[in-house]
Amino acid sequence: MPRSSGKSCDEYPFASTWQGARYSGGPFSRRMINATQNTDAGRALNGFYTYSRVLDGDRFLVWMR
Repeated sequence: MPRSSGKSCDEYPFASTWQGARYSGGPFSRRMINATQNTDAGRALNGFYTYSRVLDGDRFLVWMR
C-alpha cells in the first residue's frame, strides 16, 4: 500500500495481537490514516494492555462504537 506523507498504515485486528495480519494469515482490514493519530492510538492500546495486565496469549474483547 503506498504511503503518503504524514500517513501510516493502520490495521484491524490490531497488529499487536495473534489475530493481526502479521501472525494470523486470516482476514484483516488496513487503511492509511494520519500518522500522529495512529501513534496516539498505539500508545493508548499499549496503555490498555498495561493497565488491564493483558499478557501474551490473554483473550480480551474489543467493543466498537
